[in-house]
Amino acid sequence: MKDRLTRLRQVPFTVTFLAVLWIIGAASGSLLSGPPQELLTRIGLGAGQLADGRWWTPVTSLFWAGGLWQYIANTVLIAVLCGLAERRIGTARTALIFLGSHVAGALLATGLVNVGKAAGDLWSADLASTVVTGPSSAAFGVGLAISGGVFPVWGRRLRLTLVLTMVMLALYMGSMMDLTRLLAGHTGMVMLGRKRSSPSTAPSRVEGRLLVAMVVAASAIGPLLATISRTSQGPLSVLQFLLVGEQQPDPADVAAVCADSADASICRQTLAALRMSGFSSAIMSVIPVLLLLVTAEGLRRGRRFAWWAALALNVVLAWLGIELTSFYVDDSVPRTAQDWVQLLVPLLQPVLVLVLLLANRRKFDVAAPPGTYRRFMAIVLATLTACTAVHLVGALLFRDQFERSPDLGQILADLPARFIPPSYLDAAEFTVLPNGPVTSLLYQWTRVVFWLVVIIGGLITFRRAWITSREADRARAHDMLATHGGTSMSHMITWRGNNYWFSPDGEAVIAYRVISSVALTTGEPVGAPDVRSAAVAQFSQFCAANGWTPCFYSVSEQLRAEMASWSSVQVAEETVLALDGLEFRGKKWQDVRTALNKAKNLGVTAEWTTYAGAPAWMTHQIRSLSRAWLTDKGLPEMGFTLGRMEELADEDVRCMVAVGQDQRVHGITSWLPVRRDGEIVAWTLDFMRRSADAFPGVMEFLIASMVARCRDEGVEYLSLSGAPLARRDRGELTAPLQRLLDLTGKALEPVYGFHSLLAFKAKFQPQYRPLFMTYPDAAALPSIGNAITRAYLPKITFNQAVRLIGKLITRR
Repeated sequence: MKDRLTRLRQVPFTVTFLAVLWIIGAASGSLLSGPPQELLTRIGLGAGQLADGRWWTPVTSLFWAGGLWQYIANTVLIAVLCGLAERRIGTARTALIFLGSHVAGALLATGLVNVGKAAGDLWSADLASTVVTGPSSAAFGVGLAISGGVFPVWGRRLRLTLVLTMVMLALYMGSMMDLTRLLAGHTGMVMLGRKRSSPSTAPSRVEGRLLVAMVVAASAIGPLLATISRTSQGPLSVLQFLLVGEQQPDPADVAAVCADSADASICRQTLAALRMSGFSSAIMSVIPVLLLLVTAEGLRRGRRFAWWAALALNVVLAWLGIELTSFYVDDSVPRTAQDWVQLLVPLLQPVLVLVLLLANRRKFDVAAPPGTYRRFMAIVLATLTACTAVHLVGALLFRDQFERSPDLGQILADLPARFIPPSYLDAAEFTVLPNGPVTSLLYQWTRVVFWLVVIIGGLITFRRAWITSREADRARAHDMLATHGGTSMSHMITWRGNNYWFSPDGEAVIAYRVISSVALTTGEPVGAPDVRSAAVAQFSQFCAANGWTPCFYSVSEQLRAEMASWSSVQVAEETVLALDGLEFRGKKWQDVRTALNKAKNLGVTAEWTTYAGAPAWMTHQIRSLSRAWLTDKGLPEMGFTLGRMEELADEDVRCMVAVGQDQRVHGITSWLPVRRDGEIVAWTLDFMRRSADAFPGVMEFLIASMVARCRDEGVEYLSLSGAPLARRDRGELTAPLQRLLDLTGKALEPVYGFHSLLAFKAKFQPQYRPLFMTYPDAAALPSIGNAITRAYLPKITFNQAVRLIGKLITRR
């Protein structure tokens, strides 16, 4: 609570304005549906308001919004953008830019509208009669003002996101508030946009891909917004007919048309359009939009195929724009500016996107794994064949469910039109028109199935990574680890499931696995000390070339400091025992001494062995107690940095086994070697299992036995490994992501007990070393979170997932 109050005190203007906004809205009865008409006339912004002498409206329009959803949206927008601005440039300058950008945008917008209206522009004439309220324009002005003062990568992303949003809303939706927001945002950029806290850098290859993908996505979303909003009037709103098409007729329209017997052909067309409408037609109408969004995702990942697909789609849209242009020219000669806009705009946007794609073509050079697109095309052709066959067979079997019973030739002639969005078929003559349930079902859904397979299949191809995994690489990594050594976690790079990247000079190796376009490493680079830092940069370039986001997982404070430009978060707490002079004396070691005495009294000994070299009776019991442990939990066994039974077979791994006089196994711990210059200098605790009827304290006994053995052999230290999602409270202010991970660890505590594990290790009075996850791109955090989850739970089944959720609920 204290931290929250501290953060709120840092943004007094943001908190105060939001409080005033909601209080005024509630007091004036404006929260649900906006200001009443009489009040709106007095306080709202409009071209006519200033002409009538209401000079105060550019300011008063800030303190109301158009309804509940607008209040909520504006609150989020102001909290994020103005809150960030106050922390970076101060309260006074934030307030000045907030008010100044809105007033300037309002005056510029009303001035342009009046000029356009005087010139006879229809859009300006429509805007001149509207009155609007809302503070979103001021928030955009503040956001663009500080976009030059944040870290260059995030500044570009923030600026492009806000500019694309403003331009898209103004040109497609085209309301008075959209125009005001556009002008206010650019005013804010001029007011403070050139102030920078860090030097500007050119966009990286990854950044450039993302920016191009955002533009392509915006070119698809804009027309969709214009279609969803029935009041869109922007100059580019005509593009909705290229990407989404016209709305389907309603029954009343059809009845009106068909009432005129002179319009029999038009009646038949509108009737056909009505029968072909519905939910499936709505899906088909947005297929071009979905295809563009899929290609945008591929562009974000740098895929060459996505670049060609986006190029082809925009060529088609440009051709449709030419067709629409010829329609306008044939219909009438353009006379007004609005006529010229509607004439040229459908052609202009796809052409500009084509220019952008061609100018950046070298950024998109990531190839899919061999055979990916052959398989994709085979699936697409198989789906097309199956949908066509089902359609033909169904149409022939139920030919009586058509207005006019068609023959095979007519069905085949009509077939191509079934896979085209219905809004593009206005000029087509429907000779095969279903009027029964079976034929309507076939006509409506076979096309949807086909296009969904294309879209989903395309997404899957963009997610597939091209990785050459060879057993020889694993052996080579093992040899490098034996030669150079590494951290206490480095032996995990030899586990199966990893892929390997070797530095160009062959002196360093990084183990990683690609999940959801994230290259998730297993610990730090292994190699000569003087090449590890360079290996991080080289590996990042390797990931960028393949369209992946690198994420170094479970790295030390030292490597984190060397990667200062990356974001980081603590993901585990490693506990380390320095063995020189360690004795189990004093009150703090009481639990350990008790465990040792109890084992001695019961005749239990600690056997130091390998799993492969252990006798059959021992390995059989180890397998049995491990299965029983998992069965008791009823949950999937975690992997990645947590060892499992299969890692015990590694000949480098040693086991400490608690064995009774009757050859009964009470528990087992496994230990991974830590090498330096080819010699073992430490061991890391990995695998821990105990039998259901083991004596209390068996784990303390095994670890204490390992301590005594290694201390006598001159081993430098023991690592009790890291406890995932658990850490010590060091009293520092934590970032939102760190707090989220802490909450996740607490939520999983009843099931996996990470905090309990950390508390157990505290019995050995260890040194604590934080382990971090470092990543260059916070925008990829959702993908990183998914990759880490799948790395730890690679084989979780649906039933196990349901059981896990159930236990999380019932054990809280």
